[in-house]
Amino acid sequence: MGQNENELSSSGESNQEQPSSIQSEKSSSKSNRKIFIVIFIFIVAVGGGIWMIQKFINPTSGGPRLNPINLVPSNAFFIMETEEPYSVWSKLAKTQIWKTLSKDDEWKEYGSLLEGIEEQLSSFNSLLDIVDDRSIYISGHLYHRGNYDYLFVFDMEGMGVLRSWLSTGNNLTKRKFNDFTIYEKLEKETKQTLYFTFIDNFFIGSYTHTLVEKSISEHQQANLTRSFDFIEVQKKTIGEGVIRLFLNYETLYPYLVNSLGAEYTDVMKENLPLFHSGFFFDVEESSLLLEGYSNYNDSLATYLKIFEQSGTGDLDIAKVLPTNTSIYFSIGFDQFTDFYKALDQQLREDPQYGEDYAVYTKKTEKFLNIDIKEDIASWIDDEIAVVQVEPKESNTQVALVIKAKDAELAKEKMDFLSKQVKKKTPVKFKTVNYKGYEINFMSVKGFFNLILGKLFNYFDRPYYTIIDEFVIFSNEPQSLRMFIDTYLSEGTLDRSISFKGFINQLGEKHSAMLYLQLPELVNTNGGMLDDETVKLLQKRRNVMQDFPQIAFSMYPSQDIYQTRALISIDNMIFPELNQSEMATVALDTVNYDSILLSEVVEEQIDISAIDIELEDLGAKSQSDEYENGNAKYEVGIKNGQKHGNYFEYFETGELKIKGKYKNDLKSGTWKYYDEEGNLVKREKYRDGELVE
Repeated sequence: MGQNENELSSSGESNQEQPSSIQSEKSSSKSNRKIFIVIFIFIVAVGGGIWMIQKFINPTSGGPRLNPINLVPSNAFFIMETEEPYSVWSKLAKTQIWKTLSKDDEWKEYGSLLEGIEEQLSSFNSLLDIVDDRSIYISGHLYHRGNYDYLFVFDMEGMGVLRSWLSTGNNLTKRKFNDFTIYEKLEKETKQTLYFTFIDNFFIGSYTHTLVEKSISEHQQANLTRSFDFIEVQKKTIGEGVIRLFLNYETLYPYLVNSLGAEYTDVMKENLPLFHSGFFFDVEESSLLLEGYSNYNDSLATYLKIFEQSGTGDLDIAKVLPTNTSIYFSIGFDQFTDFYKALDQQLREDPQYGEDYAVYTKKTEKFLNIDIKEDIASWIDDEIAVVQVEPKESNTQVALVIKAKDAELAKEKMDFLSKQVKKKTPVKFKTVNYKGYEINFMSVKGFFNLILGKLFNYFDRPYYTIIDEFVIFSNEPQSLRMFIDTYLSEGTLDRSISFKGFINQLGEKHSAMLYLQLPELVNTNGGMLDDETVKLLQKRRNVMQDFPQIAFSMYPSQDIYQTRALISIDNMIFPELNQSEMATVALDTVNYDSILLSEVVEEQIDISAIDIELEDLGAKSQSDEYENGNAKYEVGIKNGQKHGNYFEYFETGELKIKGKYKNDLKSGTWKYYDEEGNLVKREKYRDGELVE
């Protein structure tokens, strides 16, 4: 857009700029709160009058439009996008999640302002039609000495009156930058300046002037929309959910240094060399489920490359974890032998680690007279996990848990390994029998680093015990006594109804999964977290305790990682069921004959009911074809029930219905299309019930 089109103010040119290069933490906090709601304040200020004038003045750009993503500077560590801003924010203001966040002082003003704006806007129904069918982007950026601020991009197509109002008024100055006009509006109460400009039909605003300038400077370069890695994850999220969230790890990791510290951030960068993630989600009352995809730098030697070759596993280790587990980091695979083979090959080829690793492996096998593949890798099943537990009367305990294929096989192999270790080491340790379970000691330095990689250096010369098919290692024997006591008293995580409900929503399938119970973690005393991270958690204790469960999981899917994150609120904790009730629920949820898809009634499109007859109760998916060979439907299956994505097609091959099932019930957003590919209907379901 040319220079003249960007100058809407009739006032004289002014180069006066309000200073805001370096803001205090308090000012930054205020500006962060305001940026989310500033556009609504503008709309409320002009009220329903905009709609009246809109009938007569409705300029449109005409022809091709600028891609709004190009207006976001490429150094954004996150970008949030929605086409339903009013619906999203008004729903968010009513959720339990928002009410809980508002307990925190920094979120309290968010809530009160949002509720007030939502109340005022509700009287302008026609105005809401204008606001709610347009794109809004919010992005986060580091800009000076670790400070960060937000950029706001708003589609103003057909809102010429509002644009004119914004570019005039009190306390407003303007200046030129690269042939565009930057307006500067001083807010006297907060002593801050809002900087904004117009490019094409978009409003671009921030409380940090350099972010607006970067938007102007970079928008023709299209750095993000020319990035193959960003395009890859963006395509996967198009049309999904009411909100999309994109993460750029090149700039996210420097941002995380401020909250996690350099040490933990470096560990994440080294082991998770991700490029971009794209998530989509809806606003829910008591949980936030983000689903999406991530890509990564496959030229580096990391666990992500190994996961691509080793498949996925389930979360069976929860059967021996205490309910006060604060951290549950699980790695899953089809078979551990595949994981170990890929890890072994990668470590041998690593130029910095390979030669030493190969020599050490050979020396260890010769010294102990063992074969690592046969005597260790062969008996491990489909999951290993590092866990942290917070006992009330003792220090935090950390353990490594390995799931074996068979309890007897695990005991046989571990007895053999312990015998070989005792032959070669001077350490004498008498086996202790605790409530029917043996606790042994294994003095082999660097053993787990050898078979599992450097993430497991924490465990050195550990004690171990075997509970059913699970082998539990810890540096401290009292940890093992705690695991045994918990298991015998049936106080394990898998018996918690809240955990079961949470994991059922998240899904067990994973290559890597991190599960946190924040109320337990804020009371940690030692363990795997450093002091700075613990202080950060305890500072937000009043909020953290209301978010009992958080999890992040990922697994490979067609050269990209499918990624899920789930956050729950306190009212997701269900009352405990007794054993007979649990058994009844388990039996009643399985339909052994057929799974029926509910009939959807829609006048604009012919949607037929489909009977899904399972040929295999262990199947992970089910599909059918028309007589012409085209796909009729595809649906995910779990435990004999519809669970996962559902796609139905017209006989000609075009997509007809797209939705998702959870435990045989419709869930989330369902979309219906005609044969021309036009979206004709959208429905929202929760637990199988249509949400109005």
